[in-house]
Amino acid sequence: MKILKNLFLFLLIGIFIFSNHSDIEFLNMVNNTIEVNVKGNAVKDEVYTLKKGSTIKDLLEMIKISDDVDLSCLNLTMVLKNNDVIVLDKKVQEEKISINTASLIELMEIPYVGEKTALKIIEYRNTHGGFKSLEEIMEIKGIGLKKFEKMKEYIRL
Repeated sequence: MKILKNLFLFLLIGIFIFSNHSDIEFLNMVNNTIEVNVKGNAVKDEVYTLKKGSTIKDLLEMIKISDDVDLSCLNLTMVLKNNDVIVLDKKVQEEKISINTASLIELMEIPYVGEKTALKIIEYRNTHGGFKSLEEIMEIKGIGLKKFEKMKEYIRL
């Protein structure tokens, strides 16, 4: 009698679980897996099946992402849950402006560089055969260390 009671209880629990979940969710519970949706401009939108307890790092190893994917805002140790959505975008690459080849207009796109300073940069590079280092731009009147520190992330040789 006790065996029949336990079997009945087991069937009741199974019916309850099955009626409250989709077929896929039920199978995932039984198989101890989760499904994670991956989307963004760096990958093809796709749903991946992983073991319960998998992390974002595990997911990324499964996808085999390229170097141009921006991972800076992801916690690689975060444990994923069923139906999580992970967005993978490409790194934003700002083009630096060449102080050796840029036009007057392009030089004026550098923060803290107006028309007069841009003209001085062109005159200096024409006179000296171009800049040999970024720091050499501090030879231009009006560009000191403080201004150079603010603009160096926007320039290249």
